[in-house]
Amino acid sequence: MTQKMMHEKLVRLGAVTTAALVLAGCTGGGETASAPTPAAPAASVASSTPAPDAGPPAGLPAEEAVRTVEEYLGAIQAEQYGAAYALLSDESRALVGSEQQFTESAANSIVRPDEAAGYLGADGTIEAGQGPAEGTVLVTAVRDRVADGWIVRGTDAGVRIDDAGVPSTGASPYEWVNPASGPEDVRQSVAVDPAAPAAVIFRDLAADAGVDGPGLVGFPSEVTAYIGTEEIPATSAVSDVQARWDIAWDASAPSSETQPLTVAWEVEPGTWRTTTTAVFTD
Repeated sequence: MTQKMMHEKLVRLGAVTTAALVLAGCTGGGETASAPTPAAPAASVASSTPAPDAGPPAGLPAEEAVRTVEEYLGAIQAEQYGAAYALLSDESRALVGSEQQFTESAANSIVRPDEAAGYLGADGTIEAGQGPAEGTVLVTAVRDRVADGWIVRGTDAGVRIDDAGVPSTGASPYEWVNPASGPEDVRQSVAVDPAAPAAVIFRDLAADAGVDGPGLVGFPSEVTAYIGTEEIPATSAVSDVQARWDIAWDASAPSSETQPLTVAWEVEPGTWRTTTTAVFTD
């Protein structure tokens, strides 16, 4: 399935999001939902009191989430980072910093132009499924041995994406240990060990440095894991300075075909982050 996505997938996802994804918007990771078609007025009786602001739309169709990610990738492919930055959620912009900082981080931990071109190309695959919270959609992209994922959600400003990246210098706050692809800004293509669960480790760097607040990545006490867009179990072993999350393969055993493995978590309530690694066997 390419960037245009299989019709059957979108029809199925559209139905799911319309019927079951009637969700409240959340922060941090895939953002603004497109407004559903407004219902016809129940009566023609006029009211002298203005209707209150309804806020963001209740649900986000998968097709709209995919279009937003494609627009985001297209802007990065063209190195139009201002246009890409405008598609980020307020929460992600707060985490990544200014537009200039976003542009600088694009060479390290945000999507790179060559990766964006690959996801959007004939050999790329873009899919969407229900996100980790009401009002969110998870969109994943794969090409060759590279994968990425984003949380997309509806906001007052429109459909927005959560993609804040990670610091390009200093110790990484997290890294994948199976596959041993390291921190997100390294993006090594490493085969997974199918005999062991997938695993990602978070380090509480803020606590080590005595920093107040959640920081750029946080130290999650709960995560949601996905192979592709299908949720799979994740279990944790947490100490004071480290949290290791093991992700069982269950029925989604890895193969020679590349699959995106995504972990989503809240940095703080309503602010979502994701990390995605490519999963494949030798």
